Amino acid sequence: MVENFDGWFNLAVFSILTLGWVFYTIQMLFFTQRFFDRFNISHTGIIFGRLVGTFGLAAIVVHLVILFNGVEGSWHFFAYFVVQAAAAAIASFVTVQQRVAEDEGVRYTAEPYLAPLVFGAAYGYLMFALQAKLYA
Repeated sequence: MVENFDGWFNLAVFSILTLGWVFYTIQMLFFTQRFFDRFNISHTGIIFGRLVGTFGLAAIVVHLVILFNGVEGSWHFFAYFVVQAAAAAIASFVTVQQRVAEDEGVRYTAEPYLAPLVFGAAYGYLMFALQAKLYA
């Protein structure tokens, strides 16, 4: 597994990304109501929260396949994750800046846009560090 990622550091970065997906997916699929309560979101939207969780579950499956089969030729998955992270960061930043939830007493933190930026940067790093294998 270590040789698939050209060393421990790259494997650790990928593993942390995988755990990040697990962390957010568990919240959205199994503790959706608690997550919504944290942001004072109406429970009528839980179906959409769980739908978002299914995308996270798919990311976890892709991560596990890459983890055990190697990264060779999987550049398109990494590119997808970079684009998704950028889109999430931009959309979240715009939403936080609009302060749309302040009327209902919710004050957003920077997490909704900082987390995707960190994810995107990590995937970008891996795309650079593993380019010989990713684009093979």
